[in-house]
Amino acid sequence: MDSLTANIPERLGRSREPLPNLRGEDETEIRYLVDLIETQSWILSPLKPPSCILGRHPPPKDPNSSKQKIIDPSLAFCASLYSIGQGGVRSLEVGPEVGRSRKEALERLLEVVEMEIGRMMLNDDYHARKVAKDSNSSIGSSGVSRTERG
Repeated sequence: MDSLTANIPERLGRSREPLPNLRGEDETEIRYLVDLIETQSWILSPLKPPSCILGRHPPPKDPNSSKQKIIDPSLAFCASLYSIGQGGVRSLEVGPEVGRSRKEALERLLEVVEMEIGRMMLNDDYHARKVAKDSNSSIGSSGVSRTERG
């Protein structure tokens, strides 16, 4: 392994070969969505880069049976962003978002991440304009006019 590939994060160095289709979903598309979410979400938690985690929502047990039965299939999968802190402490950053498929859960999580990033941008813009406005008004009010100098 050369020095260039040694410094690349594992998820960026993965091969682009199609993966097996395990659940009737395009695994390459799933991986693309995960990579897109993780790449965009770093700005939300820059000190602890978040990881996209997919899970299956455990269905409640059917009271008439000993088996678990999915009562609402729209809640079958969930996706969240977690960051890991010191000592392995995990922190939920965004989510969970649920869907009938892994792809649907990831699409919903991507939408939430994009909304949070957009909200952050608008908030930053608002505060930057407010600071600029406040600094301009304080300069004008604290300055001494020519007539006051005599």
